[in-house]
Amino acid sequence: MLDDLDRQITAALIRNGRASWRQIAEVLGQQERTVARRGKRLLASGEVRVHALANPTVVGENDAFLLRVFARPSAVRPIGEWLAQREDVLWASALAGASECVAEVFVPIERIGALLYEELAAVDGVDGFTVEPLVRYYRTVSGWRPDVLEPEQYQALAVDEDAALASQRRRPDRAVLDESNAALVGLLRGRGRATLEELSAGVGASKATVGRRLDALIRSGALFVRAVLDPATLGYPVESLLDLTCAPGSRDAVGATVAALPTTRWSAGTGERVLVQSAVAGLPELGELFERLHAHDGIRSIRSSLYAEIYKRSSTVYAGGILPPAEQS
Repeated sequence: MLDDLDRQITAALIRNGRASWRQIAEVLGQQERTVARRGKRLLASGEVRVHALANPTVVGENDAFLLRVFARPSAVRPIGEWLAQREDVLWASALAGASECVAEVFVPIERIGALLYEELAAVDGVDGFTVEPLVRYYRTVSGWRPDVLEPEQYQALAVDEDAALASQRRRPDRAVLDESNAALVGLLRGRGRATLEELSAGVGASKATVGRRLDALIRSGALFVRAVLDPATLGYPVESLLDLTCAPGSRDAVGATVAALPTTRWSAGTGERVLVQSAVAGLPELGELFERLHAHDGIRSIRSSLYAEIYKRSSTVYAGGILPPAEQS
Protein backbone atom coordinates (compact mmCIF):
# COMPACT_ATOMS: atom_id res chain seq x y z
CA MET A 1 0.00 0.00 0.00
CA LEU A 2 1.33 3.42 -0.96
CA ASP A 3 1.76 6.11 1.67
CA ASP A 4 0.25 9.57 1.24
CA LEU A 5 3.21 11.08 -0.63
CA ASP A 6 3.45 8.15 -3.04
CA ARG A 7 -0.27 8.47 -3.75
CA GLN A 8 0.11 12.19 -4.41
CA ILE A 9 3.01 11.62 -6.82
CA THR A 10 1.02 8.93 -8.60
CA ALA A 11 -2.01 11.21 -8.91
CA ALA A 12 0.25 13.91 -10.34
CA LEU A 13 1.54 11.49 -13.00
CA ILE A 14 -2.04 10.60 -13.93
CA ARG A 15 -2.69 14.26 -14.53
CA ASN A 16 0.55 14.94 -16.40
CA GLY A 17 2.77 11.99 -17.21
CA ARG A 18 5.62 14.23 -18.34
CA ALA A 19 5.57 16.67 -15.42
CA SER A 20 9.10 17.12 -14.13
CA TRP A 21 9.95 16.02 -10.62
CA ARG A 22 10.59 19.69 -9.85
CA GLN A 23 7.11 20.71 -11.01
CA ILE A 24 5.48 17.91 -9.02
CA ALA A 25 7.52 18.83 -5.94
CA GLU A 26 6.45 22.47 -6.18
CA VAL A 27 2.78 21.52 -6.49
CA LEU A 28 3.01 19.12 -3.55
CA GLY A 29 5.15 21.41 -1.39
CA GLN A 30 7.92 18.80 -1.12
CA GLN A 31 11.66 18.71 -1.80
CA GLU A 32 12.52 17.86 -5.40
CA ARG A 33 15.01 15.14 -4.51
CA THR A 34 12.45 13.42 -2.28
CA VAL A 35 9.81 13.46 -5.02
CA ALA A 36 12.32 12.29 -7.64
CA ARG A 37 13.50 9.41 -5.47
CA ARG A 38 9.95 8.32 -4.64
CA GLY A 39 8.75 8.75 -8.22
CA LYS A 40 11.58 6.77 -9.77
CA ARG A 41 11.00 3.99 -7.25
CA LEU A 42 7.31 3.83 -8.21
CA LEU A 43 8.18 3.60 -11.89
CA ALA A 44 10.89 1.01 -11.32
CA SER A 45 8.53 -1.15 -9.25
CA GLY A 46 6.09 -1.51 -12.14
CA GLU A 47 3.17 -0.30 -10.00
CA VAL A 48 3.04 2.80 -12.17
CA ARG A 49 4.18 3.30 -15.74
CA VAL A 50 3.87 6.31 -18.01
CA HIS A 51 2.52 5.58 -21.44
CA ALA A 52 1.95 7.71 -24.54
CA LEU A 53 -0.54 6.99 -27.29
CA ALA A 54 -1.99 8.84 -30.21
CA ASN A 55 -5.66 9.72 -29.82
CA PRO A 56 -7.29 7.20 -32.18
CA THR A 57 -10.27 9.44 -32.94
CA VAL A 58 -8.02 12.30 -34.04
CA VAL A 59 -5.26 10.46 -35.90
CA GLY A 60 -6.65 8.63 -38.92
CA GLU A 61 -10.27 7.83 -39.70
CA ASN A 62 -11.29 5.84 -36.63
CA ASP A 63 -14.59 6.05 -34.81
CA ALA A 64 -15.17 4.99 -31.21
CA PHE A 65 -17.43 2.09 -30.19
CA LEU A 66 -18.25 0.12 -27.07
CA LEU A 67 -18.18 -3.58 -27.87
CA ARG A 68 -19.79 -6.19 -25.64
CA VAL A 69 -19.04 -9.84 -26.38
CA PHE A 70 -21.20 -12.56 -24.81
CA ALA A 71 -19.55 -15.95 -24.39
CA ARG A 72 -19.72 -19.23 -22.57
CA PRO A 73 -17.90 -18.86 -19.23
CA SER A 74 -14.87 -20.93 -20.22
CA ALA A 75 -14.34 -18.74 -23.28
CA VAL A 76 -14.48 -15.33 -21.59
CA ARG A 77 -10.78 -15.20 -20.71
CA PRO A 78 -9.49 -16.33 -24.16
CA ILE A 79 -11.81 -13.84 -25.85
CA GLY A 80 -10.63 -11.05 -23.55
CA GLU A 81 -7.02 -11.90 -24.33
CA TRP A 82 -7.84 -11.97 -28.07
CA LEU A 83 -9.37 -8.50 -27.81
CA ALA A 84 -6.37 -7.22 -25.84
CA GLN A 85 -3.97 -8.17 -28.64
CA ARG A 86 -5.80 -6.05 -31.18
CA GLU A 87 -4.28 -2.68 -32.01
CA ASP A 88 -7.76 -1.17 -32.45
CA VAL A 89 -8.77 -1.99 -28.86
CA LEU A 90 -7.80 0.55 -26.21
CA TRP A 91 -9.05 -1.37 -23.17
CA ALA A 92 -10.73 -4.71 -22.53
CA SER A 93 -12.18 -6.30 -19.41
CA ALA A 94 -14.42 -9.14 -18.25
CA LEU A 95 -17.58 -8.22 -16.38
CA ALA A 96 -18.80 -10.01 -13.29
CA GLY A 97 -22.46 -9.27 -13.89
CA ALA A 98 -22.72 -11.57 -16.90
CA SER A 99 -20.59 -13.89 -18.97
CA GLU A 100 -19.19 -11.19 -21.21
CA CYS A 101 -16.23 -9.04 -22.19
CA VAL A 102 -16.42 -5.32 -22.81
CA ALA A 103 -13.96 -3.25 -24.84
CA GLU A 104 -13.47 0.21 -26.31
CA VAL A 105 -12.77 -0.25 -30.02
CA PHE A 106 -11.58 2.26 -32.61
CA VAL A 107 -12.24 1.37 -36.24
CA PRO A 108 -13.58 3.21 -39.31
CA ILE A 109 -17.35 2.82 -39.31
CA GLU A 110 -17.26 1.00 -42.63
CA ARG A 111 -15.20 -1.78 -41.02
CA ILE A 112 -17.75 -2.64 -38.33
CA GLY A 113 -19.30 -5.41 -40.39
CA ALA A 114 -15.96 -7.10 -41.04
CA LEU A 115 -14.96 -6.80 -37.38
CA LEU A 116 -18.19 -8.38 -36.12
CA TYR A 117 -19.19 -10.92 -38.73
CA GLU A 118 -15.82 -12.04 -40.05
CA GLU A 119 -13.20 -11.60 -37.34
CA LEU A 120 -15.15 -11.78 -34.07
CA ALA A 121 -17.66 -14.36 -35.28
CA ALA A 122 -14.78 -16.71 -36.05
CA VAL A 123 -13.50 -16.68 -32.45
CA ASP A 124 -14.34 -19.83 -30.54
CA GLY A 125 -16.87 -19.42 -27.74
CA VAL A 126 -18.54 -16.21 -28.93
CA ASP A 127 -22.30 -16.45 -28.38
CA GLY A 128 -23.22 -12.93 -29.43
CA PHE A 129 -22.25 -9.28 -29.29
CA THR A 130 -23.50 -5.72 -29.30
CA VAL A 131 -21.71 -2.61 -30.52
CA GLU A 132 -22.65 1.00 -29.80
CA PRO A 133 -21.11 4.24 -31.08
CA LEU A 134 -19.55 6.49 -28.45
CA VAL A 135 -20.79 9.85 -29.67
CA ARG A 136 -19.54 12.09 -26.87
CA TYR A 137 -16.79 11.80 -24.26
CA TYR A 138 -17.22 13.42 -20.86
CA ARG A 139 -14.08 12.13 -19.16
CA THR A 140 -10.90 10.47 -20.34
CA VAL A 141 -8.51 8.60 -18.07
CA SER A 142 -6.09 11.52 -18.47
CA GLY A 143 -8.73 13.68 -16.82
CA TRP A 144 -9.36 11.34 -13.90
CA ARG A 145 -8.96 13.32 -10.70
CA PRO A 146 -9.00 10.84 -7.81
CA ASP A 147 -9.64 12.31 -4.39
CA VAL A 148 -5.92 12.56 -3.65
CA LEU A 149 -4.99 16.12 -4.70
CA GLU A 150 -6.85 19.40 -4.44
CA PRO A 151 -8.50 20.79 -7.63
CA GLU A 152 -6.00 23.64 -7.80
CA GLN A 153 -3.12 21.17 -7.64
CA TYR A 154 -4.48 19.21 -10.59
CA GLN A 155 -4.93 22.46 -12.49
CA ALA A 156 -1.35 23.53 -11.72
CA LEU A 157 0.02 20.29 -13.15
CA ALA A 158 -1.69 20.59 -16.53
CA VAL A 159 -4.36 22.49 -18.39
CA ASP A 160 -7.84 20.99 -18.29
CA GLU A 161 -8.79 18.30 -20.77
CA ASP A 162 -11.23 20.38 -22.82
CA ALA A 163 -9.01 20.19 -25.91
CA ALA A 164 -8.72 16.42 -25.64
CA LEU A 165 -12.45 16.00 -25.17
CA ALA A 166 -13.31 18.35 -28.01
CA SER A 167 -10.87 16.61 -30.33
CA GLN A 168 -12.66 13.31 -29.78
CA ARG A 169 -15.74 14.59 -31.57
CA ARG A 170 -15.83 13.91 -35.29
CA ARG A 171 -14.09 16.67 -37.23
CA PRO A 172 -13.29 17.13 -40.92
CA ASP A 173 -9.65 18.04 -40.23
CA ARG A 174 -8.39 14.68 -38.97
CA ALA A 175 -4.91 13.88 -40.16
CA VAL A 176 -2.47 11.03 -40.18
CA LEU A 177 0.69 11.69 -38.20
CA ASP A 178 3.54 12.73 -40.45
CA GLU A 179 6.68 10.60 -40.41
CA SER A 180 8.49 12.71 -37.81
CA ASN A 181 5.60 12.85 -35.37
CA ALA A 182 4.84 9.17 -35.87
CA ALA A 183 8.45 8.37 -34.94
CA LEU A 184 8.15 10.61 -31.87
CA VAL A 185 4.97 8.84 -30.71
CA GLY A 186 6.62 5.48 -31.32
CA LEU A 187 9.54 6.37 -29.06
CA LEU A 188 7.23 7.56 -26.31
CA ARG A 189 5.07 4.47 -26.32
CA GLY A 190 5.91 2.57 -23.17
CA ARG A 191 8.45 5.25 -22.16
CA GLY A 192 6.33 8.33 -21.76
CA ARG A 193 8.97 10.06 -19.62
CA ALA A 194 11.81 9.68 -22.10
CA THR A 195 13.96 12.82 -21.98
CA LEU A 196 14.10 15.40 -24.75
CA GLU A 197 17.71 14.34 -25.32
CA GLU A 198 16.61 10.72 -25.89
CA LEU A 199 13.74 11.78 -28.13
CA SER A 200 15.96 14.16 -30.09
CA ALA A 201 18.49 11.42 -30.77
CA GLY A 202 15.73 9.00 -31.72
CA VAL A 203 14.02 11.19 -34.32
CA GLY A 204 17.07 13.11 -35.54
CA ALA A 205 15.76 16.57 -34.66
CA SER A 206 16.83 19.26 -32.22
CA LYS A 207 15.54 19.26 -28.65
CA ALA A 208 13.74 22.54 -29.32
CA THR A 209 11.95 21.09 -32.34
CA VAL A 210 11.01 17.91 -30.48
CA GLY A 211 9.74 19.93 -27.54
CA ARG A 212 7.53 22.10 -29.78
CA ARG A 213 6.13 19.07 -31.60
CA LEU A 214 5.41 17.26 -28.37
CA ASP A 215 3.69 20.25 -26.77
CA ALA A 216 1.57 20.79 -29.89
CA LEU A 217 0.47 17.14 -30.01
CA ILE A 218 -0.51 17.11 -26.34
CA ARG A 219 -2.29 20.46 -26.34
CA SER A 220 -4.31 19.59 -29.45
CA GLY A 221 -5.58 16.39 -27.86
CA ALA A 222 -3.83 14.28 -30.51
CA LEU A 223 -1.49 12.65 -27.97
CA PHE A 224 -2.09 11.38 -24.44
CA VAL A 225 0.82 10.95 -22.02
CA ARG A 226 -0.45 9.49 -18.78
CA ALA A 227 0.25 7.14 -15.94
CA VAL A 228 -1.11 3.62 -16.37
CA LEU A 229 -1.84 1.83 -13.11
CA ASP A 230 -4.40 -0.27 -11.34
CA PRO A 231 -6.70 2.03 -9.33
CA ALA A 232 -6.13 -0.37 -6.42
CA THR A 233 -2.63 1.12 -6.25
CA LEU A 234 -4.24 4.36 -5.06
CA GLY A 235 -6.66 2.58 -2.74
CA TYR A 236 -9.58 2.17 -5.16
CA PRO A 237 -9.77 -1.57 -5.86
CA VAL A 238 -13.47 -1.79 -6.80
CA GLU A 239 -13.88 -1.02 -10.49
CA SER A 240 -17.20 -1.16 -12.27
CA LEU A 241 -18.95 -0.20 -15.48
CA LEU A 242 -22.09 1.85 -14.91
CA ASP A 243 -24.77 2.21 -17.59
CA LEU A 244 -26.98 5.22 -16.86
CA THR A 245 -30.27 5.65 -18.72
CA CYS A 246 -31.11 9.34 -18.94
CA ALA A 247 -34.32 11.31 -19.28
CA PRO A 248 -34.82 12.71 -22.81
CA GLY A 249 -32.50 15.62 -23.43
CA SER A 250 -30.57 15.24 -20.18
CA ARG A 251 -27.66 13.09 -21.32
CA ASP A 252 -25.11 15.91 -21.48
CA ALA A 253 -26.15 17.23 -18.06
CA VAL A 254 -25.74 13.77 -16.60
CA GLY A 255 -22.39 13.39 -18.39
CA ALA A 256 -21.13 16.65 -16.89
CA THR A 257 -22.21 15.53 -13.42
CA VAL A 258 -20.47 12.17 -13.55
CA ALA A 259 -17.35 13.68 -15.13
CA ALA A 260 -16.93 15.89 -12.07
CA LEU A 261 -16.95 12.96 -9.64
CA PRO A 262 -13.53 11.83 -8.33
CA THR A 263 -14.71 8.22 -8.77
CA THR A 264 -15.08 8.60 -12.57
CA ARG A 265 -12.12 7.38 -14.58
CA TRP A 266 -13.83 7.43 -17.99
CA SER A 267 -17.24 8.38 -19.30
CA ALA A 268 -18.92 8.54 -22.70
CA GLY A 269 -22.39 8.98 -24.10
CA THR A 270 -24.35 6.85 -26.54
CA GLY A 271 -27.96 7.60 -27.43
CA GLU A 272 -29.77 8.64 -24.24
CA ARG A 273 -27.31 6.77 -22.02
CA VAL A 274 -24.07 7.60 -20.25
CA LEU A 275 -21.43 4.91 -19.68
CA VAL A 276 -19.06 5.32 -16.75
CA GLN A 277 -15.95 3.52 -15.55
CA SER A 278 -15.77 4.10 -11.80
CA ALA A 279 -13.22 3.20 -9.15
CA VAL A 280 -14.03 3.29 -5.43
CA ALA A 281 -12.52 2.09 -2.17
CA GLY A 282 -15.11 -0.61 -1.44
CA LEU A 283 -18.66 -1.82 -1.86
CA PRO A 284 -20.09 0.63 0.73
CA GLU A 285 -18.58 3.49 -1.30
CA LEU A 286 -20.11 2.00 -4.45
CA GLY A 287 -23.50 2.02 -2.72
CA GLU A 288 -23.00 5.67 -1.79
CA LEU A 289 -22.20 6.43 -5.43
CA PHE A 290 -25.45 4.76 -6.54
CA GLU A 291 -27.42 6.85 -4.04
CA ARG A 292 -25.80 10.03 -5.31
CA LEU A 293 -26.55 9.17 -8.92
CA HIS A 294 -30.14 8.13 -8.19
CA ALA A 295 -30.71 11.58 -6.69
CA HIS A 296 -29.97 13.21 -10.08
CA ASP A 297 -33.19 14.23 -11.81
CA GLY A 298 -31.84 13.31 -15.22
CA ILE A 299 -31.00 9.67 -14.40
CA ARG A 300 -33.84 7.21 -14.92
CA SER A 301 -32.04 3.95 -14.13
CA ILE A 302 -28.61 2.50 -13.33
CA ARG A 303 -27.17 -0.82 -14.45
CA SER A 304 -23.81 -1.79 -13.03
CA SER A 305 -21.32 -4.62 -13.29
CA LEU A 306 -18.04 -5.07 -11.46
CA TYR A 307 -14.90 -5.73 -13.45
CA ALA A 308 -13.85 -9.33 -12.89
CA GLU A 309 -10.59 -9.27 -14.88
CA ILE A 310 -8.55 -6.71 -16.80
CA TYR A 311 -6.96 -7.73 -20.11
CA LYS A 312 -5.87 -4.34 -21.40
CA ARG A 313 -5.74 -0.85 -19.93
CA SER A 314 -4.88 2.34 -21.84
CA SER A 315 -3.48 0.23 -24.73
CA THR A 316 -1.23 -1.70 -22.31
CA VAL A 317 -1.75 -5.46 -22.51
CA TYR A 318 -1.85 -7.25 -19.17
CA ALA A 319 0.14 -10.44 -18.64
CA GLY A 320 -1.82 -12.98 -16.63
CA GLY A 321 -3.93 -10.20 -15.13
CA ILE A 322 -0.86 -8.19 -14.07
CA LEU A 323 0.29 -4.81 -15.35
CA PRO A 324 3.73 -5.43 -16.87
CA PRO A 325 6.65 -3.23 -15.79
CA ALA A 326 8.28 -0.81 -18.19
CA GLU A 327 11.65 0.92 -18.19
CA GLN A 328 11.28 4.57 -17.31
CA SER A 329 13.51 7.61 -17.01
